[in-house]
Amino acid sequence: MQRIGHLLPATSLGADRWVAQICAPVQVDIAHPAARALLPEFQYGPSLTATHTDELRRGAEQLAQAGADAIVWHGTSAGLDGAAHARTVARVIERTAGVRASTVTLGQLDLLARAATHSIALITAGSEQQAGRLADTCLAAGLRIASLTALDLATPREAAELPVSKVRRILLDADSADAECLVVAGTELPVAPVAAMVERELGKPVHDGARVAVRTALDLLGTGVESPAWGGLFTGGIHAGVCCDSH
Repeated sequence: MQRIGHLLPATSLGADRWVAQICAPVQVDIAHPAARALLPEFQYGPSLTATHTDELRRGAEQLAQAGADAIVWHGTSAGLDGAAHARTVARVIERTAGVRASTVTLGQLDLLARAATHSIALITAGSEQQAGRLADTCLAAGLRIASLTALDLATPREAAELPVSKVRRILLDADSADAECLVVAGTELPVAPVAAMVERELGKPVHDGARVAVRTALDLLGTGVESPAWGGLFTGGIHAGVCCDSH
């Protein structure tokens, strides 16, 4: 049995809701142990404090003991603080657990690069300030922001409990004619159930953090999945690049 380890911020509510359903068509058994790091969802700066490093190591050790063969960090902080921060996080996890590791941010940026995406519509459940920092990370990766939507929701729970019908409308309204892909930062908004529908309606891909986390983890394992009901990320398309030293 292959095991994907999900390392989650303490406040995360939405990231682990879809993994078993998305991976159901995989022809090998996959278990999904999770560990939570007592870290804030949002950090500041590319470096890690000693406390942050210790918490990542603690979570990585738990997942290693659970037999994880690959680990993905779900924290939005990597997107807010840039690719350098994400690489640092991935290296700490890899060195601690002794298995390959990546982050949602690294997987997202590589997916976009491999698809030769140049322009995105960026959506976040957070504030305009957070949206600006996420946009800076994307700009640094050579992406153009065609539109920027900040929902300014107060808590992860508020985002996770939005009705999926409302999430669909948010995505449709956030689209821009110039955007080649919709990118939803974070893992809390319940995008997964409506992603395939919105992709058909708009004729372009939708990438949200929760599904990107699963796609990145599967790629770390070298495992493919064909699950069109969960959108273009799971229809044999371009896979995420996952090496934390490749950026």
